[in-house]
Amino acid sequence: MADALAYGLVPFKPRPGLPGFFRFLVMTCAIVASADSNDSTREFGENLARAFGTQNPFNYRSSLPDLWHRLENWCNEAHAAGESVRQMVLPPPGTGKHLGLTNAITFPAWRDVRRLRQLLDRRTAYRAIAGPAEAAIQLCPLVENDTSFSPAMRQASVEYRQLYLKKASLLGLHRFWVALAGLLHSPASERMRTPRLELRYGAMLDDVELRVILADRKGNVDPLQVLENFPDQVLAQAGAWAIQRVGKGASEALVSAISRGGIPFVETRFGVWHSNLLEPSIPTRSLLLLSKQNRDVARKWGVGTDAIGDSWVLTGPIPARDCRSVYQYLALGIESPSSPSQAMTLVGGHKTGSGFLGRESLLPQIRIPGPGAVTLRPEQEDGARCVLHRESDALYSIVGNTSLKGAYKLRLDEDIIPSAEALAIETSVVFFPDALEHIKLGDIDEATWRHREEARVRPMPIVLTDITDDHPPSDSERSARFQDWLEALYAGGRTGWSEQELVPTIRDVLGKDAPPVWDILRGLMECGWLRSTSNLRWRARRWWLTPPSLLNIRNTEGVEGLVLVGSAPANIRHRFRQTAQAAGCTVMKRPGASEYTACMHVATGPALGEVAKELGWVVSERRICAPMAAPDCWPSENVDESRHRRVARWNWDTGGFRSLDTTNSGPVNLERFRRERGDRDDIFVVTGPDSARYVTTSRTSAIIEAHRRARIAMFRWDGSRLVRNSQEGHLVEPLANLAMFSSCRSPGPALVDGRWTYVYEMTADCVGWIRSAFGRAFVQEKSALNAKLSSLSAEALGWSRNRKVFRVQELMPPAVGRP
Repeated sequence: MADALAYGLVPFKPRPGLPGFFRFLVMTCAIVASADSNDSTREFGENLARAFGTQNPFNYRSSLPDLWHRLENWCNEAHAAGESVRQMVLPPPGTGKHLGLTNAITFPAWRDVRRLRQLLDRRTAYRAIAGPAEAAIQLCPLVENDTSFSPAMRQASVEYRQLYLKKASLLGLHRFWVALAGLLHSPASERMRTPRLELRYGAMLDDVELRVILADRKGNVDPLQVLENFPDQVLAQAGAWAIQRVGKGASEALVSAISRGGIPFVETRFGVWHSNLLEPSIPTRSLLLLSKQNRDVARKWGVGTDAIGDSWVLTGPIPARDCRSVYQYLALGIESPSSPSQAMTLVGGHKTGSGFLGRESLLPQIRIPGPGAVTLRPEQEDGARCVLHRESDALYSIVGNTSLKGAYKLRLDEDIIPSAEALAIETSVVFFPDALEHIKLGDIDEATWRHREEARVRPMPIVLTDITDDHPPSDSERSARFQDWLEALYAGGRTGWSEQELVPTIRDVLGKDAPPVWDILRGLMECGWLRSTSNLRWRARRWWLTPPSLLNIRNTEGVEGLVLVGSAPANIRHRFRQTAQAAGCTVMKRPGASEYTACMHVATGPALGEVAKELGWVVSERRICAPMAAPDCWPSENVDESRHRRVARWNWDTGGFRSLDTTNSGPVNLERFRRERGDRDDIFVVTGPDSARYVTTSRTSAIIEAHRRARIAMFRWDGSRLVRNSQEGHLVEPLANLAMFSSCRSPGPALVDGRWTYVYEMTADCVGWIRSAFGRAFVQEKSALNAKLSSLSAEALGWSRNRKVFRVQELMPPAVGRP
């Protein structure tokens, strides 16, 4: 510091071309601004010596003006060269031969701080000012008319009030508010102490100390109120210790963070970090203290973990660009509702990891509450460019010709008053082309959610068709949108989807021309992407992702294959394909019934065991099952429709539920009942043609039973596909699985004869299983069907096996890693 002030010499530069003396100029301004804290004398040299803890007053300061001019020249040259550096114009020098420029540049001056403090002490109402708007209304007129303030402070007040009248949204960044905000607090809040964790690094990076302290608003710590011990014991005792000293209300946030197993820290000075349970107004580096059960959370930001006890790990530092995502993930609030960082928000879109999905149809929108110019540009030179389309005064859409990938700078500039300093805020947004793989999917709480079995089943050996062909689906706008939807479904479904969230998302992403929502969801459920559950205490359903797994298949000659099942977005499919190909296997992509169905991926080759071991996924041990013959296949349910209201009746002409005044033209009556309070599932009642009544909560089972009794074909078979005749209805889940694994193609909605219906890729053997369960009339023939396929005879089974086709193993091998 002495060499810089006296001779303009600096010991180093951060990197070539940068002014390494900038930190010394900032230091001089900080000393001038804090002069009011020295009651005995406000002399610069003495305050500088106190800051460094030395006796040297640093009296030689002749190079200080030259350093300011060198900085001015550097900024202007960099600006002229097109770099993102502002021009700099030095003000007229203030008082002092060498400190004149520093005194003129420093804002606020210590005299203005002292005068502001006196003004706030005049009335307690001023101390209670909560935001920038109240400051503009109450304080600006007083400052502007008070000649005891410096011209710089009075001019700042004038600018501030003008910006408020122009409805600027970044008032929180203006220098007047920054000078005022540190003084706005009540004496009561200053005396109030709150508990917080303090983390200190020792001489070695793995030497970490943790303690609980009580600090007031200014950060002053009561040395007599400190809890110190081993980290595990500190965290175990912190709640009771804090409640005993400051009460339950003041300790609630800290206790809650400890119980959830995630505590964020921000750096207050070198090597000292404090737990900050509210998001800082300015993004900053952060640490995370995580319970060992949550240690995998660290992968979200790509940082490592270090154990600091038996039960806790330390994660970080996490870069400042991810500060907001850390607090969003922990569900913690922002520090102030007037925080300028909230003046520009991203709405909509689909989050994955610490960023957003960058696919064109999934991009978020940008909302600003006030005037300003918004820009979004990639941080890397090779990043995809995009433009912002103004939807309204406060809303912008992001339009790109390709998927966005990587970090982007989102910036808001408010240059409202030409004579005033422009206000700007910039944040970093990360886009990913594909959904990031979840480390772990949320567990289904069986005490709240249940998966309803649609039919009673028995295990069967299943014959599969020849799957040596590989016909990827044609690229189309429909297919691209559906793939986008699968990425969004996976990205937001770690803890499940409620139908209230899921249905609007499908319609927003797929558009109005898509098939019925329920057919899309049913297709994803039948192919294993989703699992549907109903609430035990309320009329609600939730859809859950399923972890990826492998199904082992084998033909009669002993050739094996692996089928990828479960929720498999692009990243998981890519990992499956790369792993299989690296082991010398071949991967085939089998399209489903239409562009709105998921593709099946099958690997064949000699090293499938290595593939399964490398992936680490469970090799499925479940048996493929077929339902028993109806009505014995229907599970018994203890339900009664007497406390429900009849709301709809099945119309046989249209093949769907309609209002009660619809004429029922069929021999069998199917009615839907709903409870007005919404605390029970809907009930479906099938009656006729005899006196037997079938009552169930399964919509699928009720529709099938009604068609079986009425002897009306619910499906027709065209030799390769099973096509639904009615507008609603599906096969029960075991039969849907049987059809899917027999053809290795996903069922789902498809356009047939100009209308959307539901289609299963189907072999003749599967048609025989369906007829054996629900009767010959259940499936209509468009072409003659060999009579021996109407039931599974030994002759038919042998004929099928001799065609050198795959079949699911009747006895599955043990899962990888299990004895």
